[in-house]
Amino acid sequence: MIVVHIDAAYFHCSKAIVRSALWDPARHLPREQLPSAGTMHAHLADGDFDAAAYDRELPKRTQDMLY
Repeated sequence: MIVVHIDAAYFHCSKAIVRSALWDPARHLPREQLPSAGTMHAHLADGDFDAAAYDRELPKRTQDMLY
């Protein structure tokens, strides 16, 4: 059994979420325009990161570590 203690919970104004059109597919970027996870990590690491290796190994790493 896992027990979780919560000290505080916050919620966001629903107006902001509705106004953002988060669920409107017409406002979504095409998938190919989004950077990969490896590319985002490389950007955060100022380029000192092997983005291609990260992306290549991501599916197996996710499968092995998820469960």
